[in-house]
Amino acid sequence: MDAADPNARDNAKLHVSTLLVASERALSNALDELGFVQDDDRVIEHEGRLAFITCSHDPDCDDLYALISELAARGETWELQFRIDTGEGRAIFQRLARHQPVEAVDSVLPPEIAPAAEQLPAHDLETEAGKTKLRKALGRIDPAEVFVTIGSNPAGRASAVVMRRNPRGPLAAASGADEASLRAAIREILPTVMFSVAMKPSAG
Repeated sequence: MDAADPNARDNAKLHVSTLLVASERALSNALDELGFVQDDDRVIEHEGRLAFITCSHDPDCDDLYALISELAARGETWELQFRIDTGEGRAIFQRLARHQPVEAVDSVLPPEIAPAAEQLPAHDLETEAGKTKLRKALGRIDPAEVFVTIGSNPAGRASAVVMRRNPRGPLAAASGADEASLRAAIREILPTVMFSVAMKPSAG
């Protein structure tokens, strides 16, 4: 598409992250009933609950629809949250929940990584060398002692920071072509680690 085309911005495809959020019990039961593999890397922590994440890098939303149908059939409470990246440093955050009005906020993105993490080298997990360096940086850490925040960098690549839970602090940073491949590569090193993603507008 011609960069000078005035319709280029209007027709640009935007990156979208979608969370299906429910209680740990409800989502775990739905996942088990539908035969999802244990420790599916699309299941993440989100504000004290579990969530299933999909994004526009994924080929389809079939698994998301299946989980919604299962939760609805069980009479469970759930909600959908969307993050639509509209430009560098900005996103539209949308929320759909039963018995509540639709919400949407156009906002500056909250910081996706702690300032201290900006000083860490970002290991490229598209390469074996990058995976080896991340594995070495993490040593024999217990996956239960850390969690991983997933986001994107200004270059459009997916980014991740491995965070210690207590005391909280960044341990290592990584990057990849997209969220799905990045999560899969990290799970090779930390098989049961939980992921997190920023799905709220900036408090400022």
